[in-house]
Amino acid sequence: MRKFLRLVVTATALLEIAALQPALSDGQVRQLVGEWKLAYATSGQTNLRVFTAGDGPTLVMLPGRGLGPSSLEPLAQRLVAAGFRVVLPEPRGYGESVGPLVGVTLRDLTADIARSIEVAGGAPVVVAGHAYGNRVARMLAQERADLIRGVVLIAAGGKFPPTAEVAEDLKTWLNRSLPENRRAAAAKAAFFGPQSDPTNEDFMLDGISADTSKMQAAATAGPLESWWPGGRGPMLIIQGLADVVAPPENGRSLKADYPERVNLVEFAGLGHFMTRERPDLIAEAIIAFMQKLAR
Repeated sequence: MRKFLRLVVTATALLEIAALQPALSDGQVRQLVGEWKLAYATSGQTNLRVFTAGDGPTLVMLPGRGLGPSSLEPLAQRLVAAGFRVVLPEPRGYGESVGPLVGVTLRDLTADIARSIEVAGGAPVVVAGHAYGNRVARMLAQERADLIRGVVLIAAGGKFPPTAEVAEDLKTWLNRSLPENRRAAAAKAAFFGPQSDPTNEDFMLDGISADTSKMQAAATAGPLESWWPGGRGPMLIIQGLADVVAPPENGRSLKADYPERVNLVEFAGLGHFMTRERPDLIAEAIIAFMQKLAR
C-alpha cells in the first residue's frame, strides 16, 4: 500500500463549510505521495487544498477533467528537481477540496486558482494547464494578467473536438461504475499513442472524481472567445501528434491566431496523456520556456 504524503499545514483549516464536504466515494481518490507542503485557499464557500514543493520560480499546474494533482506528479517531480517551485491546487469536489458544484462557471474555477496563487505566493507565475486545465489556465490569463507571466498548454483543445468514437471512450473511462478492464481499454484508446505502453497507474482509473468531472463539464458552457486567446503574454503549447481527444489542429490554430507570442512544440507519437507517456520530454519543454522567460 502506498504511503500517503506527510502534510505540513501552512494555513488555517476551513470552518464554515464542513457541510460541503464531497461524498465519501469521490473523496477516496488517488492522492499525492512524497514531501508536499499544504495550504488552504478559501473564498466564500470554497476551500481548495493547495500542494506546494520545491524552490525557485513558481509554476502552477492544473489537471485534466475529473482529475487531481496526482495525475501530474511524474511531471511535477521532474520540475521540482530542476529547481522550480510547483503549486498544485486540488479542484473542487476532489479529495478534500470543497465548494459549490452546481451552477459553476469557468470564471468561478478561474477565481479558485487565482485565490490559490494569492495564498501560495510567488506571483507572477507560469500557469500550466493539462487537457481541461488548459481552459482554466487561459481564462486565468485573461482575467488576472497581474498574476501571470506565462502560460503553458499541454494537450489543449476547445475548437476542434474529438470524434464521436473518442467521445464515447471518454465517457467509458469516466464511468467508475464500469469494470476496470473496460475503462482501461477506453483510456488506452483515447489517451495514448499507438506505440505507448502505459501502466495501470497511468490510466488513472482511481484518480477520477465524478463530482468534479460533472461540475467541470457544465462549466465549459461559456463562449469560446472568453478564454481561447489565453491573455496577451508568452505562451507555450505542447501538443502530441497522436492526440485524438485534443487534435493537433487546436494547437496549430492557436499558433496561427497569435504567431508572435505563441510557441508550438509538437511530439510525434504522443497522445492526450503525454504527461504520463513522456513526462521527461514535457518537462524539458517547460524548463526551456521558463528559462527563456527569465532572461
